[in-house]
Amino acid sequence: MISRRSEARINVPEPPPAAPPILLRWVRRPAGAPVLICLPHAGGSVLSCLGLAAALPLHIAVATVALPGHDAPVPGMSADEAPPLADVRLLGRALASAIADDLGASPGPDGPCVTLLGNSFGALLAFETARSLERDDPARAGGLHLVVSGFRSPSRPPQEAPLHRLPRAQLLAELRECFGAAGPDLSDLLGPREEAALRADLAACETYRLIDPTPLRCALSVIRLTADPSVSAEESAAWREVGNGPVGFHMLSAGHFPWSGATVAFAALVGDLIARRQASAGRPPFPPVRES
Repeated sequence: MISRRSEARINVPEPPPAAPPILLRWVRRPAGAPVLICLPHAGGSVLSCLGLAAALPLHIAVATVALPGHDAPVPGMSADEAPPLADVRLLGRALASAIADDLGASPGPDGPCVTLLGNSFGALLAFETARSLERDDPARAGGLHLVVSGFRSPSRPPQEAPLHRLPRAQLLAELRECFGAAGPDLSDLLGPREEAALRADLAACETYRLIDPTPLRCALSVIRLTADPSVSAEESAAWREVGNGPVGFHMLSAGHFPWSGATVAFAALVGDLIARRQASAGRPPFPPVRES
């Protein structure tokens, strides 16, 4: 029997922090179409995928995500007052919950595939989202597809010095040097909200370490951007270490921001990968476009 004095010394673990609210924002949603959910680079917003969405085939349903603290208030909607969060695991759990709530239970064998497309920070967030989706509903893995670019395998720690705590001027200079980010007008694009979101996303990437080695079971497509010096060929190939399902590797002549720097070529490659995955998963061909 445990005495009251001993009982008082027992450490009760604190509950995990609550996941922040994340919303799916649909660009288009043809009924019965394969679903593509776009997760952009560090500091990106719902606007970051619009150019890519316009270049993708119309028979693909496209959504992006509104992360806490990343988007300007939308007229007629309540402002997003939640601060950005530098915890990609929490964000992944919240996004997985939003996807499950919006799309419902995992589709049957005739249902459309769901592709998570992430570039840079978005690749890491897509990976953690896929892990959460598989944990919560193992049957979903068969219709899930992860497509990543611009980020090292989560199994590898960062090799570069961290950026997220640098003074503003030095941070902007390093971003231009490492990623070719937005040219000389980058400082004009970063207001207080945008800078806070960027720093939080960079911190999430730079402090991330893979704790649970359980591999993904869903299909994984890795796009190596050959003009992106931030990810080595070895770091890109190491994505194989985090997946037990089908893994494919592809190359594209593009820099770190292919959604805007190589939009047409990147959209063509992603559209082809979705079509191949739809076929290999035994899903029916793309349906005629019919907006829901």
